[in-house]
Amino acid sequence: MKKIGKSTFDLMGKFEQVISMSMIAVAVAITVINVVARYIFKSSIPWSQEVTGIAWTWTCMLGISWCYRRNMHLGVDIFVNSLKPHIRRYAYIVNYAILFVAFVFMTYMSVIITMKGGYKLTNYFQIPYSIKYISAVFAFINMSYYSLYYIYIAITRPEELIDRMSIDGNGLEDLEPEETEEVES
Repeated sequence: MKKIGKSTFDLMGKFEQVISMSMIAVAVAITVINVVARYIFKSSIPWSQEVTGIAWTWTCMLGISWCYRRNMHLGVDIFVNSLKPHIRRYAYIVNYAILFVAFVFMTYMSVIITMKGGYKLTNYFQIPYSIKYISAVFAFINMSYYSLYYIYIAITRPEELIDRMSIDGNGLEDLEPEETEEVES
């Protein structure tokens, strides 16, 4: 039986991908329409900047999280790669523990900013800025979870983690959980 965490993990990845891709499509489409309107009608769409800003923020924040999940962020790991595999495992655990703490702190700060953004309204639609800022909350929660998952893999399957962290690695994408036996009650 596969762990319940696998479905949650997959759902988080799909959420990041679908929202991020949808928002970039919205931002590009509105920008193109606005440019055409500006040249043809000599007037821009008054709400385009608002919507594009919100869409771009969601794209960036969830894109950052998705790239972290797939180990696509640039890293300088020449020192870590020079370590022996059993020591490298502990270096990864310490690294992801530090990142976990940083992401939890950033989640906390994002929640504060999102709550304060509820008082500030956008110019055209008069909706709270928290709609824009909550994307950071989702991104940092996801990255906190991914850091814990990386730590779990480093502890339970260190060889697999080292392979996934290589330049050709796939991060946490397509990771299969360990099979567990069902315990009958």
